[in-house]
Amino acid sequence: MKKKIIILTVLAIILLGGGAGGTYYFAMASKYINTEDAKIAGDLRAIGTPGAGKLIEWNYKEGDSFKKGDILGMVETTPARGNTPAILQEIIAVEEGTIIQFNGVKDQMVSPTSAIAMSANLDRLYVTANLQETEIADAKIGNKVTIKVDAYPDAVITGHVERLGLGTNSSFSLLSSSNASGNFTKVIQRIPVKISIDSYQGKRLVPGLNATVKIEK
Repeated sequence: MKKKIIILTVLAIILLGGGAGGTYYFAMASKYINTEDAKIAGDLRAIGTPGAGKLIEWNYKEGDSFKKGDILGMVETTPARGNTPAILQEIIAVEEGTIIQFNGVKDQMVSPTSAIAMSANLDRLYVTANLQETEIADAKIGNKVTIKVDAYPDAVITGHVERLGLGTNSSFSLLSSSNASGNFTKVIQRIPVKISIDSYQGKRLVPGLNATVKIEK
């Protein structure tokens, strides 16, 4: 009899715990949209040269920041006519940013069609999150967002929804998703959402970091 009472007590505790967990999950789902399909992102800019020639000078290494109008480097270009002196052309920054990748080598031949560096404004990063199509109706521009970055698990970063995508990710795919076989499997589509970051909380954020977001409905 005593053993039966113990078993019933344990079952009751399990059921109560499961019920409490289910209630908590339902409460969270009714208040927030959660997704781990999110990354820190930024507007990357390819830096090219004003003309074809030799890269004779480069003034910034990876991690260095610059302002609009700064001279990033210098190219020595040779005019089409061989008897004309070479011309020095400055590589001028069209906007502020930070060099995040440099592929050039001094004295190498360069051309305007090939990027020698990549830059991004690390002070204007944002989060790109992909929401299921069944969730997008609850996402509104201006909704508050809690952001957790995998690289800094103890930091709580806040933001807000800035823009909702105007198409699903698959609609921008280069590969056609049309089905000519007659067989059809419905797949939940995902829509990209841009989330502005209110404050970095003193953390060093860079494009590509994984994140988890919780969007208030």
